[in-house]
Amino acid sequence: MAAGRVKLVFDENFSHRQVGFISRESGLGEIQHTRPMSWSGLHDSVWYPLAIKADFVIISGDRNEKTRQYTVEDLKEMGARLLMLGPFWDHLSGWDRAKWLVNSIDSIHATASTMTPGTAMLLDRRGRSREL
Repeated sequence: MAAGRVKLVFDENFSHRQVGFISRESGLGEIQHTRPMSWSGLHDSVWYPLAIKADFVIISGDRNEKTRQYTVEDLKEMGARLLMLGPFWDHLSGWDRAKWLVNSIDSIHATASTMTPGTAMLLDRRGRSREL
């Protein structure tokens, strides 16, 4: 995939309206939410493989492997590119999540653009990432 042509898909931990706004206004290419993809409400075991096959970087606020249904190692073996948000995300209000997303989309996109299949990263509140 050419640099800058990364495709992002945000899970249900994000507002589909906020992701739609970012998609329309950022100019960063294909940015989707699971809802318009008809993946909303599906178990992760169903939509994650679809996202991986479609070459999306998955952006998730769900770090709990019990609710996510896959371990980080499972996802790496599947060839996923996964960006998970750190624990700070759980403590933000809807308004603060929207502000964070707008302020961090360039950093998210830049990090996602460098990821190879089988990579999982954790993003902190400042948009810095570390490999898992």
